[in-house]
Amino acid sequence: MRSFIFVIFISIFLPSCFLDNDLDGGNQQEIPTEAYQVYHTSITGLSGLCFSRNANTFLAVSDKIGIFELSKEGVIVRKFPYSGSNDFEGITINPVTEDIYLADEGQMRVYQLSKDEKSLVTVTDVFIPNAVFNKGIEGLSFGNDTLYIVNQESPTLLMKYDLKTMKEVSRVKVEFAAYLSDIFYDDFDKTLWICDSEKKKIIHCDINGQVLGIQNIDYISKAEAIVVDRVAGLAWVGCDATGNLYRIKLTI
Repeated sequence: MRSFIFVIFISIFLPSCFLDNDLDGGNQQEIPTEAYQVYHTSITGLSGLCFSRNANTFLAVSDKIGIFELSKEGVIVRKFPYSGSNDFEGITINPVTEDIYLADEGQMRVYQLSKDEKSLVTVTDVFIPNAVFNKGIEGLSFGNDTLYIVNQESPTLLMKYDLKTMKEVSRVKVEFAAYLSDIFYDDFDKTLWICDSEKKKIIHCDINGQVLGIQNIDYISKAEAIVVDRVAGLAWVGCDATGNLYRIKLTI
């Protein structure tokens, strides 16, 4: 009788254990499998995402190995010819002109990629008083001739840079976040989506940083890249620690 009870206990308990152990670190909770799908990209240091011009693929950056085009299932379509050793943390594109912009944390600089994809032109340097090394500009997104830039930590900042006047037009302290790790401008309703890799959350906010909604992503150990498709109700989030790409059903 005791053996029978023990077998029942194991059959109930073990699946829950395996589910937790399969998730990406952090304080885990059981997440319904239909809530997300995981694809492995084989990109180490995956730290920034944006849609490509036609939105059928993604552009992605690594802070270690360069610039890539990815399928929505995480398959590398191609590696860009640019071969510099930059600390790229963010990438975005003007879908009309196809100009590609990159955020370099190490140099605290935003670049534009040349049309032949082999060189960089400086757009602006980002000066943060009393900045902390390796906690600098971490996310970048284009919307309505504006670059939205986030500074990771100490302080957590949302900045707007006007590409017509070539000037920074605002910066605000973001109080809701601990670790700003990427940003996405949503043309659907002119709002922003931000990853916080420390709190393990996706935050939806207006263009001035006022929170509209928050979704937990406890199953991602180091969320550092985000794109959103509101029509499909989906977000794709890249994990810097594993190179995994998560396709997530939005609940906010």
